[in-house]
Amino acid sequence: MTCLGFGAGLIGIYGFFVEPLSKEFGVGVAALNLGPVALLLVPGIVAPMIGKLADRTPIRRIIFAGASLAMLSLLAISQAPSIVFAGLGFLCFALGLTMYGPVVINGLMVKIYPENAARALAIAAMGISLATMILPPVVGALLAHIGWRWTLACVACGLWIILALVVLAAVPVDAGGARAVAVRGQVGSDIYHQPAYWLIGLCVALGFNVAIILAICYPPHFISQGYSLAQAGWFVSSAGLAGLAGKTCMAWLADAGRHHVKWLAAGLLLLQTLGLAVLLSAGNATEVILALCFLGFGGGAFIPIHPYLNSRYFDAAVISQVNGAQMPLFLPFGLVGAPLAGYAYDQSGNYNAVLLALAVTLVIAALFALWLPAPKTG
Repeated sequence: MTCLGFGAGLIGIYGFFVEPLSKEFGVGVAALNLGPVALLLVPGIVAPMIGKLADRTPIRRIIFAGASLAMLSLLAISQAPSIVFAGLGFLCFALGLTMYGPVVINGLMVKIYPENAARALAIAAMGISLATMILPPVVGALLAHIGWRWTLACVACGLWIILALVVLAAVPVDAGGARAVAVRGQVGSDIYHQPAYWLIGLCVALGFNVAIILAICYPPHFISQGYSLAQAGWFVSSAGLAGLAGKTCMAWLADAGRHHVKWLAAGLLLLQTLGLAVLLSAGNATEVILALCFLGFGGGAFIPIHPYLNSRYFDAAVISQVNGAQMPLFLPFGLVGAPLAGYAYDQSGNYNAVLLALAVTLVIAALFALWLPAPKTG
């Protein structure tokens, strides 16, 4: 929970730094929206290797090294003299995040709790919702009082202390390594011949890219609609609360419906589509919160779907390798999605067209999920 919350959960505060960095370095939103591309580009390149390491080497070392690199990178960005330096720092942050992010943590959960994988994955993913509830209001308040540099420095130092304590005290040194060696032949050319590999990868790639773009778009979108920065923080926090509810439902229901997981994945994607429709037509704060409840619930519950879907089609001992091998599929959409969203905002001053495009993307992702064959029994 801590690693996912203070890792993948940090994307929820990225949008708050877009405007301050734009003013500081004199660059447009489209350029700054290239930042999250690194969160897909770097894992797309290194996640297959990180996944193999996580299945074969002491996992605590990987997680601790990743957390340290990520937070040190954020601290360096807080002192960046130029946008180029900040960009290089963010690449290092993305590398560290990959080492203690979903590929490693979700693989660990599947190995430790093979009979209750969905519950374990959903509970761990609750950390992202908790971070989304807590961090945006805190960051919004800090930005208003001490500026973006000191805010980012405080976040980096505080989170590194928490991550270091939790990782050293609670993360097991290794899990499933011997068994992974025994079955590692499964992770070769064979997986690329299975339709499930491609369908799961494409479905999740589209769904997660939508989530990343939404996380970036939320603060500027709400501000463009006339809401204050503080209100934007609470809106994002409400989405985090709804996401926590979604993961709670996943924890209790998904294992019972393991044979119907593809229908569950499609339903969660379509629920987010409904949320986008409500958000596009929202005329007041109440309607915005209703939309974010749909989006947060569906998006939050969808986060554990990637490793859980893979656990229904591939051996648990090599789940990190499969998760990592699918990361390159995230790249084509990630490389164009966020920059195009920023370009649309620069041209129109709002994200309305982007939200409509994201709704269509979610429908396509749902169709990929429904196209999956029946999962393995057991």
